[in-house]
Amino acid sequence: MTDLLPPLLPRAPHGGPTSRPFTGLDFSVNATPYGPNPVLVEAIRAADHAHYPDPTYRDVRARLAGWHVWDAEGVALSVGASDLLHRLARAFLPPGGTLLSVHAPFGELARAAALVGAGVRVTTSERAVAGITPGVSLVYVGHPHNPTGHAHTAEELGRLADACHAAGALLIVDEAYAPFTAAPTLPPHPAVVRVLSPGKAHGLVGARPAYALASPEVAARLDNLAPAWHLPASTAAVLAALPQGEGFLGETLPRVAREARVLAAALSNFGPVEHHGTPYLTLRVGDASRVTEDLLERGVKVRDCASYGLPDRIRVSTRLPEENARLVMAVRDVPGGGRHG
Repeated sequence: MTDLLPPLLPRAPHGGPTSRPFTGLDFSVNATPYGPNPVLVEAIRAADHAHYPDPTYRDVRARLAGWHVWDAEGVALSVGASDLLHRLARAFLPPGGTLLSVHAPFGELARAAALVGAGVRVTTSERAVAGITPGVSLVYVGHPHNPTGHAHTAEELGRLADACHAAGALLIVDEAYAPFTAAPTLPPHPAVVRVLSPGKAHGLVGARPAYALASPEVAARLDNLAPAWHLPASTAAVLAALPQGEGFLGETLPRVAREARVLAAALSNFGPVEHHGTPYLTLRVGDASRVTEDLLERGVKVRDCASYGLPDRIRVSTRLPEENARLVMAVRDVPGGGRHG
């Protein structure tokens, strides 16, 4: 009987809070340091928490569809992108199937694939189209990718989408960090599902707003796997207010980009840095696990990239300028004079 149940798997590693108490500076979360967006905070305060919401969330879908010039039937809502990725795996990844990921996948998607008994194959951007072979049901692209920051061109995404369509596969374009960059977006395509989690850019990751833009058929399958009233009133209110909250991004994202560039330049004194305009960057340090622990002892938390197949790199996301300066000092002071690679 137990052989027929999903396997018991450890949680995927992430940045942010853990069971280990920490009161220092946290550079492991890729979110704006200038949030939360006051327009969206006001939407949360004004939400109706006393009554059940409309189970279809018709108004929220219509607002997002009008904003994106999309079919409202092709909007699927969620509490966090992780839930959408788990539902995508359950809906479109059969046991024994394959998830093809362009560079290392987000940990939750890899875990979702394992829970349904599917395999994960990692490829490069150059080999992605050729990698869409029989048995591949889902193709994942981080756009831009976490933690490398690599983004595809519109032409590259279009070729991937067409190849997926021809093979009967679905292309997941994860746009969690797209607002921070000039990464192009794809127009509606029958083989593409865009996954958006705007809490990072708006400084409201705790509200967990997320949604997918896809064909009505794909959105219907995602909705089919969601329980009734799966969005609390506060998260629904944030999603509905996103079009009115755009001014915050215009004010803050240029500052985030500027501080990330300054931080990348400062950290490049200690090792090779990879940075492509996202709020986060990676620094090659040699033994990332050891350096992560050394920095934690100095009150600075960073993300060890070993789970992404990069055991020699740490990922950091920009904070306020004075906090970034403390990170640079901490990296400088770890054993070895801040030079590890």
